[in-house]
Amino acid sequence: MRGLLLLLASALARRQSNSKADKVDGGIPVGGSWSAMQARHVPDVISGKNGRDLFDGKPPKFYIYDWPSYIDDVWPPAGTQLSNKSAYNHIFRPNNGAGKLLDPELGLFQTWQFSLYKNIISRMKVSKHRTLIPEEATAFIVPFDLGVHSYIDHLTGVPRLASPHGWMAQQLLRAHSKDKALYWKYQGHNHFVFLSVTAYQMVGIGVKTFFMQICQNCTTITIETSPTKTAIKGRTRKHWYAVPYPSSFHWYEGIKTLPWELTSRSPKRDILALFIGSLRTSQPNSNSLRRLLFTQCQHEPNCQWHQTAHSCTGVLNATSTMLLLRKAVFCPAPTGDSITRKSLFDSLVAGCIPVLFSRASLSQYAWHLSESDVDAVSVYIPLKSINSGGANFITILKALSPEEVAQKQAAIRKIAPTLQYSVTPDSAGDGKEKGSKPWESPFRDAADVIISRILDTKTIEPIQGYTDQDLMAQHDKQNEIMDTHEDYEALRSDVKDAGKKRPKPRPKRKFTEGIAGVSKITDA
Repeated sequence: MRGLLLLLASALARRQSNSKADKVDGGIPVGGSWSAMQARHVPDVISGKNGRDLFDGKPPKFYIYDWPSYIDDVWPPAGTQLSNKSAYNHIFRPNNGAGKLLDPELGLFQTWQFSLYKNIISRMKVSKHRTLIPEEATAFIVPFDLGVHSYIDHLTGVPRLASPHGWMAQQLLRAHSKDKALYWKYQGHNHFVFLSVTAYQMVGIGVKTFFMQICQNCTTITIETSPTKTAIKGRTRKHWYAVPYPSSFHWYEGIKTLPWELTSRSPKRDILALFIGSLRTSQPNSNSLRRLLFTQCQHEPNCQWHQTAHSCTGVLNATSTMLLLRKAVFCPAPTGDSITRKSLFDSLVAGCIPVLFSRASLSQYAWHLSESDVDAVSVYIPLKSINSGGANFITILKALSPEEVAQKQAAIRKIAPTLQYSVTPDSAGDGKEKGSKPWESPFRDAADVIISRILDTKTIEPIQGYTDQDLMAQHDKQNEIMDTHEDYEALRSDVKDAGKKRPKPRPKRKFTEGIAGVSKITDA
């Protein structure tokens, strides 16, 4: 405890000594631009020095709690009868969550958009950075996919808003928290949880209370975060970091050709623009954008639009359609129910240049792409220029020079390996068998990036968590960005009338006593 108090005092001293330009208001640089805030720097290395300073000289390692298998695996068991309304399909389960193998040569799998936890935990179990001895750990992993469990029934796959296992996970972590000398030495600040749905996805009460009663200080890793990379109201006091949706393309042991590589066997990219998806979403402005893009595509012979159902089961059994991503030069990535989508990463890993209509569709993944990376690998067209400005995306794409296109394709080839999750072979086991050895991807992939960030102590700063005032400032900043910034126009209802209407002001906020003494912010 004395060590923690010294650490907190040191952190407070550092904060007070910062210059005005470096001060932080709710975790956001005062006076900083939206891009600067999005690109908050977290070094892409495992900081041994920092780790040793923070954790009493221990080298950085993580420990995965040994909880019951029904907590670790919340997908419906193989062979069970799924509801006809299921948002899940058993075809997603094989290959440690990568799904059924569809194209052996290129590593195309039937990967579910909500399979983040499955893909990352299988890698973490056999990582060389894992320890089975909790006393050696500098980070602790909660083996529970709070998002998927709250999204689908764990037996039938039917969509729901419940989380029965959340209560058990809460009891398990609470039992560990009684050990203040080991598991809860830092009050949960060195704990990590995964949410395989977006930060704004509604969750069941079991998950809400898990966050509010025991995991307030846990850092959350999700497929889509808030504009401030911090929790939305009623969740936690730490950062929520976005990591790539698992692409349908993965390296695996039997792969013959890396999908992003340019070789003599690569197909000619003779499709100017390719879109695979639906016209209908839950957001009116996303619908308007997609309809306009569809109309423009229909007037261009070299543009292909492959219509799919608006479904959370993704594109099922469409191998030939997915392989077209390797023949397309550009892949429009319009906003949908939210500002990003799995197909954005499908296109990047397949070497197709994404066309963004919200920079935050890609810039929020700051662990994996810098601001300059986003510019290098994509084309950005503001949504309002299409929806109300009369711009034609085909005309814009055709105006790019061959040299510009080649540069973007080269940039994609460089970064694509770190945007995909290599498949952990079944032979690697779960890392606990006697005589088992660590397994690694042949090159640095998305999982390696995530693990390095988990082991870097800068990821969990501020170690004391955010204050009530910090949280209020963050939530107000989130509202401001959502109401005014062009990256989030798709989620507003006033895009077409943006010049005539101003967003309605959000209500003032105040603090009330929350669950178990935890403050929560409510509308005044």
